[in-house]
This record gives sequence, structure tokens and C-alpha cells, in this order.
Amino acid sequence: MSDEGFTSPLTFIGCGSAFHTALGNNGGYFYHNQELGMFDCGSATFERLLRFRVLENVERITVMLTHTHPDHIGSLGDFIFYSYIKMAPAFKAKLCIKAPRTLLMHAKDLLMRMGVEEGQAIWQSLEEDSAFGPYNVTAFPAEHAPHLECYSYECVHQAKNEHFYYSGDAKNIPQPVLNRMNEDFYQMVYQDTSFLDYPGNVHLSLSKLEDLIPTAKRHAICCMHLDETFPTNEVKEKGFQVATDFQVKEVARG
Repeated sequence: MSDEGFTSPLTFIGCGSAFHTALGNNGGYFYHNQELGMFDCGSATFERLLRFRVLENVERITVMLTHTHPDHIGSLGDFIFYSYIKMAPAFKAKLCIKAPRTLLMHAKDLLMRMGVEEGQAIWQSLEEDSAFGPYNVTAFPAEHAPHLECYSYECVHQAKNEHFYYSGDAKNIPQPVLNRMNEDFYQMVYQDTSFLDYPGNVHLSLSKLEDLIPTAKRHAICCMHLDETFPTNEVKEKGFQVATDFQVKEVARG
């Protein structure tokens, strides 16, 4: 079960797989000095950002991209337009998109074909600047869908001993990350986990995750990108965390 008093570096705007619409598209976020740092911006994410008031008191946004599947960038264009036009000061870019250079250029090309203009967002490669709010970021190539560039990220706090790993969509865990997990380097590993297990699965199955992670280390593993049949309570009983416990709650409106 979840540790009493356990805190997560990330809150989730959604933690579902592409087809688990009730949980929303998977994406973690944090706040730092009026900046919103978030991973991806899937098809349903922009609407949820507004509905859950995630953008209140935010002056700057950084979106770290893992890959270009629609459930990870599907409403990023809407978010760019909103930040440029509706957030003060109007008609000034306030949203920075970050990724390794080649993925960044692929995403930029896609978004410009949707009508996003050069000056409406800030495009910054990780090779140029590895900062993500208070974290320093290292990218790991992620094995996901064939012929699609995908990344996972290790985030290390620059001022205090706080580290986490965010898998994005990935059907494996890189060996250097497994080594660091065994050394208790991470406060949390956010791992794409599918209950389904079948040949060709592009997500890490729960059964494989169980084989990889001994019981004593599972308290620091948070399962995310959950499919419709994911057995949340059973997974918690096995010692893992589940992103539904760290998902944003709707704010009551007066």
C-alpha cells in the first residue's frame, strides 16, 4: 500500500492510456516560482488544465516532450495559442517546448503545419539548456513504438537531494536507471505500466515490472499511463504506487 505521508514530486493532470478517457491523457506537472513544468500535452490535457485551474498564478510554462503520439501532444497547439493570446502579457511567447533536438524539430514541424507561428512559443533543445524548473534533466532514448523517436527523463534537483525518473511511454527501463533504482537514487520512478501483456506490446507490462522490481524497492515506483483494466488496488497491495493517488482534483467553483 502507499506509504503514509508519502509525497510525489509530480502531480498528474491525467494518468490514463490513450483509450482510458476517464483518467485523462497521461502527464505529470510541478510548480516552481510561477512556472508550470509539465510532461507532454495530450489531446484532452488543455481542457483539463483549464477545468482544474492548473494555470492560476502561472506566468511561464515549460512542456517537456516525450514523443509525438496524439495522446501526448494532441492539444499542445491549443495550449500555445492560449498562452500567447490569453495569458498576460498578451501576444508574447510564454510557453517553452523542450526536448532533444531532433524530437523538438519534428514536433515544431507538426505544430507549424497546424498553424502555430514561430514567435508564439519558445523552442529550446535539451542540448542547449538542460534546466527544467529546478531540475537538471538527462534524456534517455525510450523503446516504444517502432519508427518513432521517444525519450525518458532523469530529473535531478539542482539545490537539494531530490531526484526522479519519468519514463514517458516505454516498454523497458534502461539499465543505468535500474542500477540507480537499486542504489535508491530516485525518490520516485514514474513508469508507464500496462496490465495487458501480449507480444509486441509497446508499453511495459505489470508482470514484467514485477519481475524487474523487488518488493523492497516498489514503494518508489509509481505506475502511470494506466489502461482500462488496470487493477489499481491489487497493484498497491503488491507495494507499488499508482498515479491516481497523485492526480489533480477538481476545484469547486463559487
